[in-house]
Amino acid sequence: MRLPIFYSLLVTVGLSSFAMAPNAFGQNAPSQSTPSTAQVPKTLTLDEAVKLAVLRNYNTRIDSNNVRRGAIEVTRSKDNMWLPTAGASAGWNYDYSLQAQRTRAIFADTVIGGIPIQVPTGTESVPSGSHTLTWKASVGYNLFNGGSDLARVNVAEASLGAAQNSYIWNRQVTAFTVTTDYLDVLRNAELVDAAQKTLQEAVAQLNLVRGKYEAGVVPIGQVYQQEAVVGQDSVSLIQARNSYENAQATLLFVLNVPPDQFPNYTFSLVGIDTSTGPASRIAVDTTIQPGKIDQAIDHRPDILAQLATIDADKFRIDETRGALYPSLNASAGIGGSGANSDLSRVQVANGLTAGLSLSVPIFDAMQTRLLMQEEEVDVENAEILLQQYVQQIRNDVTVAINNLKGAEQALDAANIGLRSAEESLRLAEERLSVGAGTQVDVVVAENQVVGARVSWVNAKYSWVLAQRQLQYTLGQWNY
Repeated sequence: MRLPIFYSLLVTVGLSSFAMAPNAFGQNAPSQSTPSTAQVPKTLTLDEAVKLAVLRNYNTRIDSNNVRRGAIEVTRSKDNMWLPTAGASAGWNYDYSLQAQRTRAIFADTVIGGIPIQVPTGTESVPSGSHTLTWKASVGYNLFNGGSDLARVNVAEASLGAAQNSYIWNRQVTAFTVTTDYLDVLRNAELVDAAQKTLQEAVAQLNLVRGKYEAGVVPIGQVYQQEAVVGQDSVSLIQARNSYENAQATLLFVLNVPPDQFPNYTFSLVGIDTSTGPASRIAVDTTIQPGKIDQAIDHRPDILAQLATIDADKFRIDETRGALYPSLNASAGIGGSGANSDLSRVQVANGLTAGLSLSVPIFDAMQTRLLMQEEEVDVENAEILLQQYVQQIRNDVTVAINNLKGAEQALDAANIGLRSAEESLRLAEERLSVGAGTQVDVVVAENQVVGARVSWVNAKYSWVLAQRQLQYTLGQWNY
């Protein structure tokens, strides 16, 4: 008897999907390569993926620049506090009179009645133009500026500390994002493997039922029932593969890999402990005491960054307060000037200058004091937000611990469910083979196995991710 057309189509779809599916490590089949991407795939480990993301991530690159800028500001504020200012200038000026002819009186010294006086003796012509030469070099030094200079240094150093800790924390945030996406890729790859295995078993069962039908042992209805199972499993495999490819695209997007290079990358389990045995569970501590949580929170880089920012805001108040105090500046200089109608005959008279300048603020319409009060309000708000953030972290830690405990319990339940479903399928197939069961019993058992395999894979990777989530929340990562 000929093979039903519906069965032929389902088997063709299922096996072609099986041939295209990746293995547990996400390796693509050679048939997917195109001339533009036909090259040896690059296999990434989780650690390599994290390093690549940190290197290419836009936020971490900006944070790195902010650290560099903060270091420059520290140097700038210190130089402004300790180094003098110096400058030099020189000038030439030419004055020209619009009067066509100028004259000036000529005086001679004489004594009249014992008193020396100058009397005019005549006139002489004066050129219409005159050259003036000047030069000056000076040094200034701030002796006291109300403490603003020192406060500015403190602001710069605190801001640098905030930038450094923000950079560290954002690297950890990037690492956690990559870890989550990486584990999702591996999880979907195993789901593809599970779907492949399910499809293979369904096809094998269909071949068995088909043989019995051709032998006249079972009716055609059981063949159709199993064909429906194969069709459903084929669709599940296609969906699993699509989910895997989407998970891969999500991860590679975070790594800033161009889409046309996606097929060149595969992913490895190296460095990831997916074991779920008793030894692995005992090594995970889910009984974290409040004191340990407080210690972890106090050392989290994002908390340290916010504390440093608050310190910078407080020092900024001191910088503003400096405007209420006198300022004293010292200066010294040397220079000279001279003028003559003949540039070559200009004689410059040189001299030295030195002095102190004292500036005393008397009343500035209360602007400085009011500004200080505004800045104090900003500091209080920042401290309140920090308290709120710390409370949120405590809640996140509690949730992470609960997730870890729940994932451990889900492992046990999923493991029991998978063993029971596989045993139920085996028994259903045996009963069918000896004529004691029906094909419906096998179909129901097959569906239970499908769900149990998906639950087991999800439970395993939820357990792995929950461990890393707790470490991340406690600030125990080092990236």
